Amino acid sequence: MQFELPRRHRKSFEVTTRKKLSEKFNKSESIELFEVIKKEYKNSPPTFGSSSGKKESLLELLIITGNQIANEYKDCDVVMTQGIPEIKKVRTS
Repeated sequence: MQFELPRRHRKSFEVTTRKKLSEKFNKSESIELFEVIKKEYKNSPPTFGSSSGKKESLLELLIITGNQIANEYKDCDVVMTQGIPEIKKVRTS
C-alpha cells in the first residue's frame, strides 16, 4: 500500500518514520510505521495552545494512517482507546 497524506503531513511522515512517502509498504511494514508514529506521539511533549502543535499534528497523522490501513486491509480495524487510535486484528472466518 502507498499512503496518501495531506500536504501538511508529508514532511512529518518522512521525518518521523525515516521512510519516503512514495514507497510502497506491505501489511507488516504499514503496521510497523503506524506503531512508530504512535510511539513518537506518546513521547512528544504536550503542545496544546502553542504555535508549534507537534503532538496534535502527530495525532492527526496517526488517525489518517490508521484509517488508510484499515481500509486497505480488511482484517485490521482501528479502535480509539483514550483518544489514541490502535489497530486491532479482526479474525475472519
